[in-house]
Amino acid sequence: MRRTVLAVAVTLVFGSASALAAIHDVSVGGAAGLAYSPSNLTINVGDTVRFTNAGGFHNVVSDTGAVTSFRCAAGCDGSGGNGNASSSSWVAEVTFPTAGTIGFYCEIHGGNGGSGMSGSIVVQAAATPSVEVAPGSVSASAPAGGSASTGFELANTGGATLDCTLDTSSTGCTAPIDVPWIVLAPTSGSIAPGATAASIDVTLDASSLTPGAYNANICVHSNDVANDPLTLPVSFTVNTPDLIFENGFDG
Repeated sequence: MRRTVLAVAVTLVFGSASALAAIHDVSVGGAAGLAYSPSNLTINVGDTVRFTNAGGFHNVVSDTGAVTSFRCAAGCDGSGGNGNASSSSWVAEVTFPTAGTIGFYCEIHGGNGGSGMSGSIVVQAAATPSVEVAPGSVSASAPAGGSASTGFELANTGGATLDCTLDTSSTGCTAPIDVPWIVLAPTSGSIAPGATAASIDVTLDASSLTPGAYNANICVHSNDVANDPLTLPVSFTVNTPDLIFENGFDG
């Protein structure tokens, strides 16, 4: 399996979808004649389309039953504006919170369903990251006073950059409590969509532990909201050292 080291010391910014929203411009009439330019566009959920009248007696109205409905010219009906067709230099902005295809038209020169002066907007769901780990747990053993080295793979199977931090917890990952015998490297970074899995090194340190079985968790916190945090159980067996060979001889 190809592996790449997760970058260390990355400043993580967990933005909301709205912080990444874009504005798309559509020209109404003018040099385009009885048309919108562009008449067809694809945007993401949360994006805004800004309609600007470039010349002519026009408005913009969503098709009947559209997932996002609007009637706009000098502003939009229901939002403090007036959606009646106008020849003024009007500007109207519509934000699209729901995925789907929305047809639109001019009440004067077009009609519902794509006739005449009309267009369509495809609103696609925004890409999201998706965190996965393999294996789903960590286990090792070492003699008292020693240590064990192991690890796991951290992957992003989604369509947006995965930003994450890692820590440990003796209880649940929603309120981590540090586990000193677990050492992780690295502990933060980002994985682009389509990138190879990152290698996370785990050292289990028995230098201050007495023989016995120990259990804790590795916590992966990320901007994959459906899996934040993700918990990896850790089991560590500390064995009694072999006293016969402890000093380098057998008798």
